[in-house]
Formats: sequence, structure tokens, C-alpha cells
Amino acid sequence: MKTKTLISAALVAAGMLTMPFALSQQGQKPHGTSKQQMPADSASAAPMGAQSPYAPQKWNKGDRLPAEFRDRQYVIDKYKEYNLPAPKKGYHWVGVGADYYQVSSNGTIWSVGPGG
Repeated sequence: MKTKTLISAALVAAGMLTMPFALSQQGQKPHGTSKQQMPADSASAAPMGAQSPYAPQKWNKGDRLPAEFRDRQYVIDKYKEYNLPAPKKGYHWVGVGADYYQVSSNGTIWSVGPGG
């Protein structure tokens, strides 16, 4: 009986010692996966002053706004509340981050509003 208890205690202790190692390995990709670099999980991996990879890109007049930013959730109907002028006929305002773009239905940017 004492032998079974000692073996059980040893197995539990061994499991507790290896748990932190197993948890630290979760963030690493398994062997044999592509060599593409994984994004850093912390801001400390980016150099000082570097833009966050999650910050929206900035576009200029004549650029085409990507389709994912032409979705209804980005359209600004109450442009006066944002101190924006009335959109040109056939255009509408879109807000991406802190920037405002007057775009056509195909996504071509006519103008960049305040904040842009």
C-alpha cells in the first residue's frame, strides 16, 4: 500500500514539475509547419515608434479603399456630427479608425476628411 502511495505522489510531483514547461510551449508553432514568421504577441517586440500591425492603413485621394472597409458598418450617414461637408453626389463618407474618406460606390477615394 505504501508503494502505491509513493508512486502516485511521485507521478503527481513529476506532472507538476513539467506543467510550466508544457504551458510555455503552447505559443510556439509545431515542428514541420511553414517557415512563415508568426506575429509577435507583445508590443515590446516592435521597435519604439513602430506602428501597430492592427492600426488601419491610411489612404489618399485616388486610392481605392479595400472592400472590407466599404461595408455598411463604416458608412457615416450623419456626416454633420463629424464636422464633415455634405458628400458629393454619388459619394458617401466612410470612417476608418480616426480617418474619414469620401468614396464612390466602387471605393475610389474622392477626398480625405478632417483627421485624415
